[in-house]
Amino acid sequence: MTQSFNALYQTSSSEQAYELALSMIDQVFAAKYCFVGRLSDDGLQVRTLAFHSQGQVLDNIEYELESTPCADAICSVDVCIYQDQVAALFPHDAMLNELGIKAYLGMTMRDVSRRPIGILVAMFEQPQNFSAQSLQWFQDLAFIVAAQARHEIDIERKNAMLAELSLRNIVFEQSKEAIMITDAENKILRVNPAFEFYTGYHESELLGRSPGLLASGRHDQQFYANMWQQLHTHGHWRGEVYNRRKTGEVYPEELSITVNRDEQGEISHYIGLFRDISDWKESERQLRFYASQEPLTGLHNRRSFLERVEQHISLHHDQNTPSSLLFLNLDRFKDINDLYGPEVGDKVLVAVALRLQHCVVSSDVLSRYGGDEFTLLLANSTKQQAYACAQRILTHVCQPVRLGELNIELSCSLGIAHIDEQIDSATVFVRNANHAMLSAKRTQSQSIAIYSDEIEGQYLRKIQLRDKLAKALKANELTVAYQPIVNFRSGKIIKFEALARWHDAELGTIDPEEFIVIAEEFGLISQLGQFVLQRALADLSTLHKRGYPHICLSVNRSVSEFNQLLQPVEAILAALHEHQIATHQLTIEVTESVAIGVQQVQDQLNILREQGVKVALDDFCTGYSSLSHLIDLRADYLKIDKSFTHKLLSEHKHQVVIASLINIASELDMEVIAEGVDCADQHQQLHDYGCHFSQGYYYSKPVSLPQALALLEQADSFVDTL
Repeated sequence: MTQSFNALYQTSSSEQAYELALSMIDQVFAAKYCFVGRLSDDGLQVRTLAFHSQGQVLDNIEYELESTPCADAICSVDVCIYQDQVAALFPHDAMLNELGIKAYLGMTMRDVSRRPIGILVAMFEQPQNFSAQSLQWFQDLAFIVAAQARHEIDIERKNAMLAELSLRNIVFEQSKEAIMITDAENKILRVNPAFEFYTGYHESELLGRSPGLLASGRHDQQFYANMWQQLHTHGHWRGEVYNRRKTGEVYPEELSITVNRDEQGEISHYIGLFRDISDWKESERQLRFYASQEPLTGLHNRRSFLERVEQHISLHHDQNTPSSLLFLNLDRFKDINDLYGPEVGDKVLVAVALRLQHCVVSSDVLSRYGGDEFTLLLANSTKQQAYACAQRILTHVCQPVRLGELNIELSCSLGIAHIDEQIDSATVFVRNANHAMLSAKRTQSQSIAIYSDEIEGQYLRKIQLRDKLAKALKANELTVAYQPIVNFRSGKIIKFEALARWHDAELGTIDPEEFIVIAEEFGLISQLGQFVLQRALADLSTLHKRGYPHICLSVNRSVSEFNQLLQPVEAILAALHEHQIATHQLTIEVTESVAIGVQQVQDQLNILREQGVKVALDDFCTGYSSLSHLIDLRADYLKIDKSFTHKLLSEHKHQVVIASLINIASELDMEVIAEGVDCADQHQQLHDYGCHFSQGYYYSKPVSLPQALALLEQADSFVDTL
């Protein structure tokens, strides 16, 4: 046996040692089965490292220790012996019963600290009577195999430790977070490449030095005292710190410091990890900015402004402090956007914001409330001071904006609301100022209005009209009136302009200028436009059947109608087809700003013209009219606005403009319609200028369909009968 043990010592690997040990058991005991097994980490299972049956090598297995003789062997420091009936003693051990085992030998293998690490087992099909010498030999063999198992475990642990150290070094070297390790005296021992990258210092410059060389000077002694107190109390500190790079640049970092202690509980190291959060801080700053500021102008946004107003309302109720709120809206800003594009519109808004900032003091709160609307809270402002501020704003804002070669005229409307006990929320305060602004806009441009009960009544009327108009459109309760358009050459009516009319049973006749604005504002204009188109075409069909097939029709179309309808061109053509009206007998009237400002609308108008529908530029000479537009636009008629016609007899400049437009339009194959002709002298003057058509109260006010038929039934020359 001694020679066999010597051979065991000379094996070159653990696997050879285990196989040789089992071969020796085969020779000594002639066991049916024998194996060397390793305990799992939790000590509940055995995994065989070598497994023999009568000298034959078997596949390794795993099995549970509970209710097996091996469990007893693990708990014993001596050889565990069952010479007979071992299967009966352990009925829940399936392996013993399946293999027909009668006798059992088991010896626990332990490490140097006496903890079980495995087991050596021999099993027999027949009862055994083991001698003391054979048991001693088995025990000695188990000690030798245990030594080999301990060596294998040590190698595994060493390799695992080296792998962990290698991994830690990779983490240390490759980490994107900066790492610094100091000793118990807080002297720098190691820094990683990320630390060198962020700070600009090389490790060789830092060894043995205090981390204090990175201090920015922004934190006082109390800050560091609190940090060290928490470190020594809890073993960890985390927070934001401003440090200084080698270049002198101060930057923010998120720093985490952990205390490392030795086995005696004494501090051995401090480990600091940080990351540069400059980008995060900048993003945070931008988020705070966008949370309260409007990005285009840099002014407060609506949410932030309303929060400030709420604070002032609370202060007013507590201390009775006065304040006023101004609501400003640019007049016809949409025309600027339509004509010159949103980029120019944005530059105008920025210019207005700068002008407003020059009109306020630091205690005031200025915001771009939305679109072309600005609001201003005047803190601790009397009514007189608020009005003086509004006048100052009106003067500054209503100055032309020069953008390169563009010189854009500006005007605005201002509403003022003063705080009182009835105002209990920012929404009400802003609403009152807005109502005042709308009142100013209705009165005239570049005006100021102060909120009053009368203005509130006007707003309530607008809401009432909105609801009534929606119901009236659904019930087809509106009507269409027709104003004749007269041919100067023949003196006859050649077409009618279709105009919406509304008579409410409760409120009486509603002025078109009032309800059309409401339809535009509240998204009802497309319904209104389609109603007028359908009714007018039906009536035109009636006129044709009554013997006037040459009569044509004009209907107005706003940009909103083109945008709100899914297929505006198809809707117009379908209506013409439904009423069997030729396309050339319909004229679509649009304002110049609509025709040139929105490419989508311009494209749709071009499609309609290609189908034969006529296009007229309405209200020419107002807004941003330009002679170049006459060249660029594809239109059939040019309508001179009535504001120019009314001054035809009194203003020489207006005479020159009208005469010139008629000549230019004629040369461009366009015909001119003069609106607002109210007297014979205007008619004659336009006739002398060579105007093609005219329209106005001199001929007829807008009339119903039967009255339109009566006008057509008059003498051959309509003008001669006037």
